[in-house]
Amino acid sequence: MTNENKPTKRKMVFAYLFLLFTLLAFSSIEVISKPLMGKVDPFFMTAFRFLIGGLFLMVFVKQDVELSDLLPITLVGTLNSVVSMTSLQLAVKYSNASTAATLVASNPIFVSLFAAIMLNEKYRLRKYVGIGLGFVGIIVFSLGKISGDSWTGIFFGVLAALTFGLYTVLMRKYTKKYSPVLVTAYSSLCSSLIYVALLVMFGRFEVPVRLGFSGWLILIYLGLIVTGVAYLTYFKAMETLGATQSSKVFFLKPIVATIFAMVLLGESLSVFKIIGMIIVFISLSL
Repeated sequence: MTNENKPTKRKMVFAYLFLLFTLLAFSSIEVISKPLMGKVDPFFMTAFRFLIGGLFLMVFVKQDVELSDLLPITLVGTLNSVVSMTSLQLAVKYSNASTAATLVASNPIFVSLFAAIMLNEKYRLRKYVGIGLGFVGIIVFSLGKISGDSWTGIFFGVLAALTFGLYTVLMRKYTKKYSPVLVTAYSSLCSSLIYVALLVMFGRFEVPVRLGFSGWLILIYLGLIVTGVAYLTYFKAMETLGATQSSKVFFLKPIVATIFAMVLLGESLSVFKIIGMIIVFISLSL
């Protein structure tokens, strides 16, 4: 990179501020939504979240998507919104917020695994060690379940990470062809419309009419800020810092989310969970 192409100091500062905002927003999902469990159906919450977030991101789309790509982008998007993020919300419902946050943040392990299997990517030995270590960390972390955790919640947490990893790999074809904002906007909005249609079809579209102002404020925050603004700031940071540097935000999410959960929800940690988190963190760094 020449001096002319190097980002200015001001750009770097803004990029790291964007990344910090993204980290705080992504780390708040489980903690902010936990109090709504039992008041809001997790299916409605996820569909609403991606509908609002998708509408917001569409404002920043600057090119058209080819009609032949719209259907596959939508279908792959459903893997994220309908399967992965609903699984995350079910993990929050049936386990502690910190447990759900840590498990879903292990998704880069599955990204590497699926990329090796499906895209025939070759890695250095340290990355294969990292993948194997990641699975060991998940197992150790899961064995450390405490009051508030359940095997059902842990299952959904792992499922959320696995399916998000698959979604990431399947979407690479389109993120290379279009901008990440475009792909995320279309996949979020279109898949959320399918999600709403499915909920109506199966009689699960339950609008929480007695939720109250603060509850709706949380839902709007999850849609507009977490699924809209935070993705936008993540992509803006990526333009300056690059994908590798920006993706480290996912490595810090379990730590920040756990701190949030301990301070705001009074959650605690077991020795096994701490050891598991450390192993997963080391795995992600590899």
